[in-house]
Amino acid sequence: MRPLAESRAAAQRLIKALPWPLPNNEARRADAVLAGLRASGLLDNNARGSSPAVAAAARDGLTSLAHLLDEAAPGHGAGRLLLLLLAEREAFTPHPVPDEHQIRARDAAAALLHLALWHTDDPFRLLAASMRVHAEEAHNHNSSGRA
Repeated sequence: MRPLAESRAAAQRLIKALPWPLPNNEARRADAVLAGLRASGLLDNNARGSSPAVAAAARDGLTSLAHLLDEAAPGHGAGRLLLLLLAEREAFTPHPVPDEHQIRARDAAAALLHLALWHTDDPFRLLAASMRVHAEEAHNHNSSGRA
């Protein structure tokens, strides 16, 4: 379990490392997201694209993005991330309207889920696991009395 500050920093590094827009070509997109995971420190450089390692890194990336969104609305980062992903998929504008920071977090999460299609049988399960880890880490952090 990583400290929340470290997790948020990893999310920020991931967002900065991903090219915007992402390549349209599937293989190039996957390579760009893998490079972003490596640059963020979420994926070990020695992993060489193994599916279990990539799936774990994608889960950790989604968890980190939820922690990052918690900064603006403590306790609501996971819900906000899910809302932003669903709003993008269903083409509606959530309330409140997301700022650029939230849009970048959403785009990074969508890129991780897209990559997960190549490395897991069920990206939805991966997303659910990341939300569970987020809840556990946030609870443990709050129970310990740390800021």
